[in-house]
Amino acid sequence: RGKITVALVAASILVISGVIIGLVFGLRKSFPDTDETVCGSSHETYVINGSSILGKYPRAAVAVDNIECSRIGRGILEKNGSTMDAALAAAICNGVLNAHSMGIGGGCVITVYSK
Repeated sequence: RGKITVALVAASILVISGVIIGLVFGLRKSFPDTDETVCGSSHETYVINGSSILGKYPRAAVAVDNIECSRIGRGILEKNGSTMDAALAAAICNGVLNAHSMGIGGGCVITVYSK
């Protein structure tokens, strides 16, 4: 019984070591330079805009994924609402209009029923 235990421990150590070494060498990626102007994907292409406009705002700004949600947040600030009210309204709006990119880690659960 003792020899079997030693053999199992040794085999486990070898397997775990092999997995770790395989992951270290197998998952190495060389990422392309960030100055590329076109996506390197084989199934889609889009232009990467490298320079964004610097906005200077005298009082406040609301930036959300969807322009309509930004307008809602800005509207709350213009009506003397608090920044928390504006942030919550913009986040709730964004959750409704961009549900696919909301939640922890992005994404949502969708159930599709098809007969």
